[in-house]
Amino acid sequence: MDTKKEDQRIIYIDHTLSIPIYKQIVASVQQGISNGSLTQGDLIPSVNAVAAKFSVARGSIFKAYNELRGMGIIDSVPGKGYFIANARPVGKKNIFLLMSTYNPYREVFYNAFIDKLKNQATVDIYFHHHNIRVFETLIQNHASNYNTFVIMPEIHKQTAQILNQLDQRNIYILDTGLKQFGTLYPCVCQNYEGDILEFLHSVKKRLNHYKRMVLLFSSNMRNYDVITGFERFFAASKQEWLVVQKTEEFIPQRGDLCMVMDDNDLVRLFHFAKKKRWQLGHHLGIISYYDTPLKSIIAEGITTITPDFRQMGISMAEMVLQRSKEHIENPFLLIERASF
Repeated sequence: MDTKKEDQRIIYIDHTLSIPIYKQIVASVQQGISNGSLTQGDLIPSVNAVAAKFSVARGSIFKAYNELRGMGIIDSVPGKGYFIANARPVGKKNIFLLMSTYNPYREVFYNAFIDKLKNQATVDIYFHHHNIRVFETLIQNHASNYNTFVIMPEIHKQTAQILNQLDQRNIYILDTGLKQFGTLYPCVCQNYEGDILEFLHSVKKRLNHYKRMVLLFSSNMRNYDVITGFERFFAASKQEWLVVQKTEEFIPQRGDLCMVMDDNDLVRLFHFAKKKRWQLGHHLGIISYYDTPLKSIIAEGITTITPDFRQMGISMAEMVLQRSKEHIENPFLLIERASF
């Protein structure tokens, strides 16, 4: 039985988390086994040592050690203490995936994420629907049931405090929140402001074919950095431009180039142009956010700009499996078709 690791920091307890103390102790030992810092025969700190170091009740420590003993992970010998009895990796990663809403674009992410994980993890998916109370409740109710947390955060003043209830070592930020959380946690995020700026610069000469640039940003959108990037680009431009948030009231003009965030607005534009007998890409330009197979065939093809949701899924799965702590900006794609 090895005694060398007994004094190393094996147990991690964070009193600011809402996760029960005994659950944090169990997770600490499991993680030590998973990352190879604990092997069979290694001693773990005594109940008295943990109680003294972290100022926690001995009952919580006994509860954790009894649970680990029941799982066959640890055992004890009188006069020697607790030791690792079974150092095989402790199960698969159990992932809590919290997203805002489910749509065809997020389905592309989810399928790529699951395919890359294969049989190396289990995933349960939840949705907060941009409601901060739902966001908080889901995290509070389920935090103790998972060992890995992939979170698409709701951008809100309370979000940081809510995330602090989770094990900080096992949080990954997804898609949104690059500015707010991209340096605090490992992430695969979209740089929505930078993406739109880079795109507009890449097609700058082609914009001269249109009289007015219009961003249709409907009320159900949350990626406000798109507006910031759009406004930054045109602030120093002589071209006429407009941001419309009450999109259902918008009436396009001949010669507009419309960047459309919501597919409902895309349908309205298409019907309007058809009624006016305007040719898309000539009398009216359309660039739609997010790509779907249908956009490749309607009206001889709708040009799209979109986050690479498949790559987002692959990158996040690789990060989780490798336990890496990267800060990745996800690729942004232009798919050119007849409407622009």
